[in-house]
Amino acid sequence: MDQILPMSERVPVDETIQALEYIKYEKEKDTVRQYFEDVMPFSESTSIKYRRRLFERYLFLEEGHVVYTPFLEMLSEIDSYQTKKEILFYMTVVKTVTLQIVLKDMYTGSLNKSFTKTELMDYLKQRMTEHKTSSIEKTLSVLTTVLRDFNIISVKENPMKKDTIFIVNERFRPTNETIAFSLYYEFFEIQDNRIPNTERLYNAETFNYFLINRFLADRYIKWLVTNNYLEFFKMGSNEQYQFTCSSLHDFVKRVLRNVES
Repeated sequence: MDQILPMSERVPVDETIQALEYIKYEKEKDTVRQYFEDVMPFSESTSIKYRRRLFERYLFLEEGHVVYTPFLEMLSEIDSYQTKKEILFYMTVVKTVTLQIVLKDMYTGSLNKSFTKTELMDYLKQRMTEHKTSSIEKTLSVLTTVLRDFNIISVKENPMKKDTIFIVNERFRPTNETIAFSLYYEFFEIQDNRIPNTERLYNAETFNYFLINRFLADRYIKWLVTNNYLEFFKMGSNEQYQFTCSSLHDFVKRVLRNVES
């Protein structure tokens, strides 16, 4: 059983997107740091805490400047707010082990599509055996806030049972561009596998993180093939796919051109 790590900060979605978009215009580290603190509508100490986590999760530094990565370019230059938010969610999951574990358990059914706060607390206690109750309670609060803010779950109260109920959003449908970016990131930056076989592609972590079943995964993959982001090859019983862009940077340039046209 995977051990879950504590979570201590939520992701203020709108403020984080605004802060990351600023890097398109200013990349000097200290200027970016100050802007991040200014844009966060919290106390000074809380803003500094969020800024530190934002740097850890999303940014790379080189010679005192923030690198304008394909992730930042995609988030800053695509018009769709939905895609911006979903890509931010994906990158948050990639950098947060606890989210990875919980989302996989939702995907496989280890966590039900609807669960109470009490049930979630029991689930976390089983996977955070070395942590204090206060840390587990904080993790529950931050975890459910993050999932709610990114539209993965909804929350309602059950006055009869005097408990909170969390419901997985089964109608959540990421944009095609979100899934394309996430698959390219996964197979180029994490897996280093640009020619996955059919089973490997359909079992991509991307689909787990967005709670996408095989039927919907097939629709996204067909869109990638139709739009020339992916090629399909079959030789006898061998089935493979190949990503057509040479790099994640090349993919982002191409998808932005296609969206504009």
